Amino acid sequence: MRSLLVSCALVIGCAKPEAVQDPLDYLQIGVDPREEAVAIIEDLRRHGYTIGRQIEEPGYVAFDAVNGPYSTVRVVTTRGPSLSLQVPDVRWPERRWLELAPDPRPDFDRDGRHDVVVAIRERARTCLAWVQVNRDGFVAEVFRSNRDWGESPCVIEVDPNWPRLLLEVSVPGATSADARVRVPVRATARGWALDDSPAAVVQWDRQIEERKQVVEEAKKRGDALLSDRVESELEWLERLRKAKGPVLEPAGDGEEAR
Repeated sequence: MRSLLVSCALVIGCAKPEAVQDPLDYLQIGVDPREEAVAIIEDLRRHGYTIGRQIEEPGYVAFDAVNGPYSTVRVVTTRGPSLSLQVPDVRWPERRWLELAPDPRPDFDRDGRHDVVVAIRERARTCLAWVQVNRDGFVAEVFRSNRDWGESPCVIEVDPNWPRLLLEVSVPGATSADARVRVPVRATARGWALDDSPAAVVQWDRQIEERKQVVEEAKKRGDALLSDRVESELEWLERLRKAKGPVLEPAGDGEEAR
């Protein structure tokens, strides 16, 4: 009897212990952006919205939607709903419409995931908001204009292949609210600066020469309002071109881009 008990004890002692499930196996960090986006889309549809373009990248989903005069752009990441733009918005009364800008889209940090570019339609122009989603699911604007470059900044074009863009600004102190210029901007090791590359110099020269012709023709016709406006634009272009190009560190605080 004793030997039997010893044998049983040996069998029990030699048995392989049952595997214990690691609690971390049950832990899921964040959410599935696709599932979360589907839920948001269904809710918007219930409220009368029509879903437009959708973008799926590793780690996030972006889409736009419209309901009559209302339009919205949403970005859902592994952290859940991370960016929501809508029109109308009392903070930005000049905005009339929102939608995802068409491809191709840039990849600012070269992480293999393309960024989100939102087209924001105003009364007389369409501006682009350029944002990126990092590996942790945070959304941050890629570019924010330097105040020294001009007022009412509006990104007109974003180069999908290189970190550069075309920026339109209003001329500070001009008698005409329509006095605007477009300046090329590029990313540097320190941030963003006015572009002085050979291709950008061509843009500077073309803008200046075109405006000089407009001023000459306006003066011949006696159009003082036009000549004054364009002369203020010329002065501002020359001032920016001669400047060393103020640098602005890229934004990374997740605030809304314009």
